[in-house]
Amino acid sequence: MTLAELQQRRDEILHSLGISRIQFGERSIEYARQAEALQAIDREIARLTQPGEAKVFTIQTSRGLQ
Repeated sequence: MTLAELQQRRDEILHSLGISRIQFGERSIEYARQAEALQAIDREIARLTQPGEAKVFTIQTSRGLQ
């Protein structure tokens, strides 16, 4: 997920915090473990926004037996 998508999802959870079930006619949505979901999203946002270590890739090639 991108940072924008994570922040949008976080806003949705914050908006629904405290609501356990919403019903729309025959359909309903049940929110479970909102606090845990919010913590997981916050951790992922923190991971994406923190400067990380530079990754170094080494590529080795050969042209067959020598």
